[in-house]
Amino acid sequence: MYRFKQISMSTNDLIPIGEAAKILGVSIQTLRRWDKNGKLSSIKTPGGRRRYKLENLNSGKIFQIAQLWATEKNPKTLPDDYYCDNRAVFETRLQNLSRLLKSNTNGSLIISATGEIGNNSFDHNLGNWPDIPGIFFGFDLTLGIVVLADRGLGILTTLQRVKPELYLHSDALQTAFTEVITGRAPEKRGNGLKFVKKIVQKKAAGLFFQTGNALLNMDSGSDTFKITNTENHARGTLAQIKFKT
Repeated sequence: MYRFKQISMSTNDLIPIGEAAKILGVSIQTLRRWDKNGKLSSIKTPGGRRRYKLENLNSGKIFQIAQLWATEKNPKTLPDDYYCDNRAVFETRLQNLSRLLKSNTNGSLIISATGEIGNNSFDHNLGNWPDIPGIFFGFDLTLGIVVLADRGLGILTTLQRVKPELYLHSDALQTAFTEVITGRAPEKRGNGLKFVKKIVQKKAAGLFFQTGNALLNMDSGSDTFKITNTENHARGTLAQIKFKT
């Protein structure tokens, strides 16, 4: 079971990187890497030192559980509150989130994006899960985040069925978010993610998305996104939706 140090500091405190690393149970180098690729941003002091807001560390705890599960060779068992072993469980929890977001102006769009990403995991891995079936699904409405992950085949393997020329995870991610894909079973994975992109463009939410060693960051309301590579390899996909509360 994943366990993390309890946070008891004032929400107004800015936390040094060393203490932030202890709270999250990761190395300082990992936090620097997360800051660089946008997973967990820091605040720079005039002297160039990294500091962290408490609410961002709380967000990082949820994200880190998902990331560890998606990237470790032999992951620990997920807490029941985060694990959806089948689509029915996911849909039930998604309906609950929908009720909780009823008063949010962009609630329906956030649910649509969440449903698209989560259902993609089941659609494209049914009967083909490499090891652990199902998905991670967690959210924090105070922080305005939804995190999803799976240990499935990943976008590259999925899209290679109709585009065998794809070789890199970054190319597959670029294709999934930009090209209209035709073919049989896999095409919804790419075309569905373009629907998620449109939701981000409508200023409903920001998006972080990883598959393999490729990371995509897209700010809320932006028409563009940035894809970079990371040393951490996600077995399937890992996503964080960030929205205003």
